[in-house]
Amino acid sequence: MRLIPVGLGVVTGLQIVAAATAYPILTLGVGLAVSVYGTLVSPDQGARTVFFLAGLPMAFGALLMTAVFAVVPLSVCVMGAVILGRLGRRRGAEAPVVQLLAFGAVLVALNMVALTAGILIWPRWWYSEKLATLMPLWPLTACFALNALLDAALVGITLRSQLRTRSLAG
Repeated sequence: MRLIPVGLGVVTGLQIVAAATAYPILTLGVGLAVSVYGTLVSPDQGARTVFFLAGLPMAFGALLMTAVFAVVPLSVCVMGAVILGRLGRRRGAEAPVVQLLAFGAVLVALNMVALTAGILIWPRWWYSEKLATLMPLWPLTACFALNALLDAALVGITLRSQLRTRSLAG
């Protein structure tokens, strides 16, 4: 039955679009976090004053923006898994663990390809020149990869639980 592989392919495509759309929010969040850290470790007294006055709101903003970036693709993935699970349950489909692990690996790999291609093709959207002078690229890459890994894990858990409901009831 091809329902589960095709459905996981659709979920992957939707996740990549959602993550690419929400990526500027992650860039702002990581930029704020780098700014807070730079202000914290700066030996300048003026920077310490700025940290004590604005550090908490900046840290909250960084966490909020990073959370928004995590929730947008995650909600798309979980809803896709719920719909796919319900369709698969009606048709008696199964999602083996090996297939879900392959889906997770492909999702993370395609997210890294999308990130790299986006930076090379359209750098102002993915990694603006101003932000490039303020922060390294590795935190953005790590956040993007960890988000894809979290999305893949939750899709696998959700899909397996949706498909298992039928076997327990029937």
